[in-house]
Amino acid sequence: MTTDIECLKWNTTSFKPSNVLDHTEYTLALKPSHWLNLKTKGHSMKLSYLGLTQRLASLDNLNNLYVYDWSKADLKTIKTKYEHNSKLTSLTSNSLGNKIVTCSDNGKIQIWNHKLSSWKILAEFRGHYQCVRNVQYSVDNNYLISCSNDKTFKIWDCQSNKFLASNMFHRNWVNIAKFFKEDKLVVSCSRDSYVQVFDCCSGKCVAKFNLSPDFAESLSLKEEFSIAVGTNQGSVQIFDLRALKVLQKYNEHTSQVNCVQFQHKTPCLVSVSKDKKLNVYDTNEGRFLYSIDHFNEIRSMNISLDDKLLATTSFHFENEITLWTTETL
Repeated sequence: MTTDIECLKWNTTSFKPSNVLDHTEYTLALKPSHWLNLKTKGHSMKLSYLGLTQRLASLDNLNNLYVYDWSKADLKTIKTKYEHNSKLTSLTSNSLGNKIVTCSDNGKIQIWNHKLSSWKILAEFRGHYQCVRNVQYSVDNNYLISCSNDKTFKIWDCQSNKFLASNMFHRNWVNIAKFFKEDKLVVSCSRDSYVQVFDCCSGKCVAKFNLSPDFAESLSLKEEFSIAVGTNQGSVQIFDLRALKVLQKYNEHTSQVNCVQFQHKTPCLVSVSKDKKLNVYDTNEGRFLYSIDHFNEIRSMNISLDDKLLATTSFHFENEITLWTTETL
């Protein structure tokens, strides 16, 4: 398949040698330090730092939503129970940290405001006819992308609260989809074993990667054309959008990878799995760095936008979120 994709010509790569780590303030190349434990009623399913604020949003398996705020001396928790006859499946926030979006198994997507110690639904999108598995904001916060068991991902306008587009190229559940390259592309992963890249202008698939017989459960994107996926069978793979091939593959996990995420300003990649391990890799040198064992399956983790904090589930207990502080070199 050709790599002559117009939007790729607008950017140049910025790969950095590993010695750049010497000038990086916060990095996961060194093991992080345990800092704070946050309690939940149920098992935490999804975590999301709220922009550059000192707050974290969480969703547990009992349909409870939380926002933890440690900006002042006393930890503050804003909590609400989702009382509808459906189960929330995922949660995310915009880069400003002032809006939270949830999705559910009945096909609904809802935008929440959590100011003044309370939760309020601001908008609701309906268009999927099966469970919505994941939802993500665009870089500019103007759009949402949702993916579903109905084999589609859909794009929504957050300004007009209207449906914009739907994609039906996948042949099985779409596990996750994200905007890429300044929102010009969308990368999606499905249980049909394909990772596909779509041009938002033309609506066409411009690249695809086949993971068969495996498939991707999680996805993270880096501005230097890198696509990282965590798979059902436990591998972590990094693709290059220009070369259209796998550049790195790690097999340190022994079970499904629930989440992968690039650190924002360093070449570190983090993965968490059903095997109760958090693994960190140096993607510049292509090597595994270290593991941190947890009490039980790690269902979610998140790295703050400033790279200073890492949040994980199930470090000591099932109903607990652990915050880690990253180290400086």
